[in-house]
Amino acid sequence: MVHVKNIIKIFAGDLKRIALNPVAVIIALGLTLIPALYAWFNIAASWDPYANTKGLKVAVVNLDEGASIDNIFDTDIDDSAINIGEMILDELRKNEQIGWQFVNKEEAIEGVESGKYYAAVIVPEDFSLKISSVLTSHIERPVLQYYVNEKKNAIATKITGKGVESVQQQINETFINSTSKVVGKILNKYSDEWDVNKETDRNDAVSSLTEVREDLNQLVDTIVMLQSTLRTVNSLNDGMKGTLPDVSKMIDSGGKTAESAKTLIDSSRGFSDTMTGGLKDTLDNIMQIEESVYESFQVIGKLTDTSADGALDALKAMENLVAGSISQCNSVSRVLGEINQKLPIPLKEVTTLQQQLADSVKQQQDLVKKLQTAQQTVKQTKRLPDTMEKDIGDSLDTVYNSISDILDFYNGKVDIPLKDSLDKTYDALGVTAGALDSIGTMVGQIDTTLSSVTASTQSLIQALDSAVSLMNRSQKRVDDMIDGVNKLADNEQLNKIMDIMKNDPNQVSDFLMMPADMATNTIYPVENYGSAMAPFYTILAIWVGGLILVALVKCKVEESRCQGLKLYETYFGRYLTFMMFGIAQALVVSLGDLYMLKIQCLYPGKFVLAAVAASIIFTSIIYSMTVSFGDVGKAIVVVFMVIQVAGSGGTFPIQVTPRFFQMVNPLLPFTHLINAMRECVGGIYEDAYWRDIRNVLVYIPISLLIGIVLRKKVLKLNEFFEEKLSQTGIM
Repeated sequence: MVHVKNIIKIFAGDLKRIALNPVAVIIALGLTLIPALYAWFNIAASWDPYANTKGLKVAVVNLDEGASIDNIFDTDIDDSAINIGEMILDELRKNEQIGWQFVNKEEAIEGVESGKYYAAVIVPEDFSLKISSVLTSHIERPVLQYYVNEKKNAIATKITGKGVESVQQQINETFINSTSKVVGKILNKYSDEWDVNKETDRNDAVSSLTEVREDLNQLVDTIVMLQSTLRTVNSLNDGMKGTLPDVSKMIDSGGKTAESAKTLIDSSRGFSDTMTGGLKDTLDNIMQIEESVYESFQVIGKLTDTSADGALDALKAMENLVAGSISQCNSVSRVLGEINQKLPIPLKEVTTLQQQLADSVKQQQDLVKKLQTAQQTVKQTKRLPDTMEKDIGDSLDTVYNSISDILDFYNGKVDIPLKDSLDKTYDALGVTAGALDSIGTMVGQIDTTLSSVTASTQSLIQALDSAVSLMNRSQKRVDDMIDGVNKLADNEQLNKIMDIMKNDPNQVSDFLMMPADMATNTIYPVENYGSAMAPFYTILAIWVGGLILVALVKCKVEESRCQGLKLYETYFGRYLTFMMFGIAQALVVSLGDLYMLKIQCLYPGKFVLAAVAASIIFTSIIYSMTVSFGDVGKAIVVVFMVIQVAGSGGTFPIQVTPRFFQMVNPLLPFTHLINAMRECVGGIYEDAYWRDIRNVLVYIPISLLIGIVLRKKVLKLNEFFEEKLSQTGIM
C-alpha cells in the first residue's frame, strides 16, 4: 500500500507542477492537440481524392482517318463507315473524371515533356482501318500511343493510367457496337434471301461439284491412256532387243570371217531406226505425263474449295506422275550417253540434249518438293493458299515448257543426225572383221540400257495405278459432298439459325457490347476513402503523440523527489503522467474523427476504446524504451514506427509488400490496432475486434520488462552514453 502511495505522490506532484505553470499548461494543451492535427489533416486531404481527378490534365489527339466496314463485306449497307477516333473524342467530351485536353500532336508531346499535361493519348491515322481488319483474313492490331510524365507525380500517373484504360474500354465498346450492327444487317440480308435463293444455291453448288467429278473422270481416262502408251513403249523395247543379234554365238561360230561380219551387219541394219524411234516415243510419253500433271493441277483449284481430302489425293497423284517423268528423263539421258560414247565422232547435239534433260530433272525435283509442301499444308489447314497454288502453277509451266523444248530439239537437231551416225557406224564396221568385238560390246550395252528403260517404265505404270486409285477416292468424296449439299438445304437446324439471324441488329449490337450486367454486392461498405484511411492515420497520430511526449516531457523523476523510492515506483509514478497525456491525445483525435470530420463509424464507442488502448500500449512502449536507453531508445522507437508504417498494411495490402514486411506484419501493434478500428468503421465480423485488442495486450508486459528489469542492467551503460553525448556540447 505504501508503494502505491509513492507512485500516486509522484503523479500528483507532476499534475500540480503543470497546473501552477501557465506555460506548462499551454504546452500540455499543445501536446494533446498536435497528434490530432496530424491525423485530421491527412484524413481530410485524402477524404475523396478520386472525386477531384478532373484537375489532372491529359492531352488527347485524334489522327484517325476512319474506315468503311461495307468494303470488307462487299455490301452496300448504310452507316457502315466508322471513325473510332472521333467516337472516342465524343465520349471523352462527356467524361469529367479526367481533365481531357483536345490538342494537336506537337502540342500534346510538348505539354507532356514540360509538365503541362500529366499524359497524352494519340490515336493514329490507321486506327479504324486496323481495328476493322479483324473482319478480314489479315488481322492487324491497332496501337494507341500513350505518353506519360512519370517524374511529375507518382500517384497521378496511376490515376491517368486508369483514365486511359477507360479510353481503351470505350474503343472496345464502340468497335463491337459498330461492327456487330453492320454484321447484323448483313446477316438479315442473307437470311431474307435464304428462302428465295436456297434452291438456286443448292443447284449451283451441285453443278460445281459435278463439274469437279467430271474433271476427275477425264483425268482418270487420261492416266489410263498414258499407261497403255507406256506398255506399248515396253513392247517396242522388247522388239528392239529382239532385233539385236546374238553376238556371242556369231563370234564363236566364225565371227573372225568376213562372212560373219556381213551377217552381223545385215542383221543389225534396222537398229538405228528402232533406237531413234524408241527415244522419240519415250520423250512423247514424258510430254503426255506432264500434260496429265497439268490437267490434275486444273482440278486442284476446284477441289480446294470443296474437298481438302480430294485436293490432297490430287496432289499426291501429281507427285507420283512427276516422279515417273523424272525416271523417264534419266533413262533417256542414260541411253543417249551410252550411244554417243560408242559413235566414232560423238554428237554435240546429244550432249546438249543431255544437259537439257538434266536441267528439266532439277526443275521437276523442285516441283516435287513444292507438291510435298502443299500436301503438308493441306493436311494442317484444310486449304491450299493462293500464293502456294500460284507457285506450283509457275513451276509446272516451267517444266512443261522445258519438256516441250526438249522434244522439239530432239526432233529438229538430234533424231536425223543420230540415225545417220548409227548407219555410218555400221557401214564402217564392214571394213574389217576385227571390229566385231566393238560391235558386240556396243550391242550388249544397248541391250542392258533398253532393259533399264523397260523397268523404269514398268515402275511408272505402277505409280499411275496408285494415282488412279487416289482419283477414284476423290470422286467418292465429291459424291458424298453432293449428297451433303442436298441435305444442307433442307436442314432444320440451319433454317433455325437463319431465323435467329433475322433478329434486330441494334438489339444484338447492344447485347454484344455489354453481354452481362454486373450486380455489385459490397460487404462492409465504406462511404469514402477518408473513412477507410482514418484507422491508419489515427493510430499513426497516436504513436507520433507518444514520440512528442518523450521529446518534451522528462522520463526520469528528479533525484530530490525520488529519495528512498524504488526504481519501479519512480517508473510507474512518471508513466501515469505519460499515460494521462496519451489518453487525452487519443480522445481528442478519435472524437474529432467522429464528430468533426464525421467519418463513417458503425461502432463509435469501440472506435474510441481502440484509440485509448492504442495510446496506453504505445506510451508504455515509447516511455519504457526512452527511460531505459535514453536518446538511443528514442531513435529505436522512431525506427520501429517506420517499420510499422510499411509493414502494417495500413495503406497498401500487405501481400504486395516485400517478403520481410509480410513476415513481421503479425508481430506489429499497428497491424492489430488498425484492424480493430477498421472493424468499427465498416462492420464487425464475429469476435475479430476483441481478438485484435487481445493480441496487442502482450506488449504491456514486454514494456514493463524493458522499463523495470532491463533498465537495472543497462543503467550504468545508459549513464555512460549520456555523459559522452553531453561532452560534445551539441547533443
